[in-house]
Amino acid sequence: MTKPSNWHEDNGFKYRLFPAKTEKPDCVIVYLHCLDGNAEIPYRYLRALQDKIPGADVIVPQAPIKTQKSPFVADGKGYSWFPLGGEIATQIKTWIAHITKRLTIAEQMEAFAHAHLVKRGLTEDKLAYYGHSMGGIVALQAGLSGDKPVAAIVSSSGSVIPMTKVKNKSKVFLQMGGQDEVFNAPMPPMPPKGFLKRIFAKAVARLSLGHARSIERLHEQGVPLTEKVYPKQGHLQSYKAWTDGVEFMAKALARREPNSPTG
Repeated sequence: MTKPSNWHEDNGFKYRLFPAKTEKPDCVIVYLHCLDGNAEIPYRYLRALQDKIPGADVIVPQAPIKTQKSPFVADGKGYSWFPLGGEIATQIKTWIAHITKRLTIAEQMEAFAHAHLVKRGLTEDKLAYYGHSMGGIVALQAGLSGDKPVAAIVSSSGSVIPMTKVKNKSKVFLQMGGQDEVFNAPMPPMPPKGFLKRIFAKAVARLSLGHARSIERLHEQGVPLTEKVYPKQGHLQSYKAWTDGVEFMAKALARREPNSPTG
């Protein structure tokens, strides 16, 4: 089967490129899909984005790992940014690696995005990430762990992984569904009162992927944060959240730095 003409491959990723509507791009937006997703983007989503930010080259990478059916994946027809599922020992090893050091895929994504900025003669203040679910996790790590701040990071139904070390003050917009069953679910029941309960509660708070804990992690590290909960939304991406994210990215990308020659 012949790939569509907007497919490319470089700097470690296969991706789709949707060129800016202007003659020359003035910014780059990297869209990161969810677990078991792919490098597709609904046409009306793309249209809403490029109508609002016509100078954006929109890059949609495809995650490198082919997914398989598991308790986390219903169909297994898409791709994953990092391993999920498998043997218990493998899951534990992967989880420990994720919470004690930066995700390898985040480093790779940062290098990929930087290469595309250089190619266009742009700097990090003209880069925005938008990620959904697992893509939101990667977007947050790639954007916040780089040496220089990017213009904006939008995480829809994603999470700030425990012990994430923030190296810059990029603007972040956390979007979460009020009925999200993955990252906005009720906390597990506490054990009986006493010393064990205090230890358990501390461990749960420390390692939680819940939305409230993500907010706390960013506040603790002084990240400029906008947060919104969509009461009727579950874990699926919604068009309303998308257009809110587009508006957020547009404002951030339009901002000029004080030392900019055109500022």
